[in-house]
Amino acid sequence: PQTNSRYSRTTKLFTKPQKRYSTVRTTVEKKTFPMRIVSLLPGATETLCRLGLLDQIVGVSHECDYPSEVQALPRVTRSKIPEKLSSKQINDFVSLQSTKETSLYDLDRERINLLKPDLMVTQDLCGVCAVSETAIRETCEKTEQTVSICSLNATSLGQFFHDIERLGTATQVAAKAKQLSDELQGELEQIRKANRQTSHRPSVVLLEWLDPLFCAGHWTPELIEISGGIECIGRANQKSTTFTWERLLEVDPEVLILACCGFSIDRMKDELQSFPQQEKLHRLRAVKTGNFHLLDGSAYLNRPGPRLIEAAQILASIIHPDLHPRILNPQSTIHLQL
Repeated sequence: PQTNSRYSRTTKLFTKPQKRYSTVRTTVEKKTFPMRIVSLLPGATETLCRLGLLDQIVGVSHECDYPSEVQALPRVTRSKIPEKLSSKQINDFVSLQSTKETSLYDLDRERINLLKPDLMVTQDLCGVCAVSETAIRETCEKTEQTVSICSLNATSLGQFFHDIERLGTATQVAAKAKQLSDELQGELEQIRKANRQTSHRPSVVLLEWLDPLFCAGHWTPELIEISGGIECIGRANQKSTTFTWERLLEVDPEVLILACCGFSIDRMKDELQSFPQQEKLHRLRAVKTGNFHLLDGSAYLNRPGPRLIEAAQILASIIHPDLHPRILNPQSTIHLQL
């Protein structure tokens, strides 16, 4: 799993990025409504639904599961990663496939052709996260109709908000997309304002993978900063990278959060039960003082969609529970006692 972020504040909270994106057939052609959209990014699927375009989505990836209505849509991808592997085994499998330059996903080209999409939404940032733009481009070139491709490669909150507007332009709901972007930025600013009531900024380490350890990346350090903490290892706008247990013990954060990419809370709990480094976990200050938390990263952090704002609210309730006592979804995180 690899991730990260890179943007600065402006009029609202964030500046728009400099030119960095591509759309195959480089512009998205104007279509007559209704469009037929295939979304291969869970976060983009959530954004499309927030923009009122659920009825125009005709296909999704195997990972698109929110809102619940999209679960009934045709799936056009399948993961090659075997089920029930440990985090170490998954990392080893992904590393091996990377050396072979082999995709981690199967794309159902026949089904895509039958769905006859006008627009396909994908990414070209992380081969572990979703089907690449290159694979989609090759598929679209073999279809019988013209297909526009919108590739969303945000690595920061600023780019994420810009992507909402790009997606709105591609789907001809630009005004609604701008309104959604402004609304979400305003919600983040409210969290930031609440944290001005205290000068204390607890040290935080958020782990995106357990074996080996991967630090937080992309937009996540920004969310932690907005939520009133300081991410000690991960860096905004930088890739999530591996680091050592010695480094984690040296930093010894006040708050430790485990949010494995693609893992539910139950899956992380199972992983911890057989984790060989239990003794090292128990040496950490956060674990000793009861500040070790599991967060559903698969739903809230790993996919750049509107629920990033809920992620910030959850993080704020972990870091400053006195200022942010309410968690929207109690199942989104648990306070773990080892």
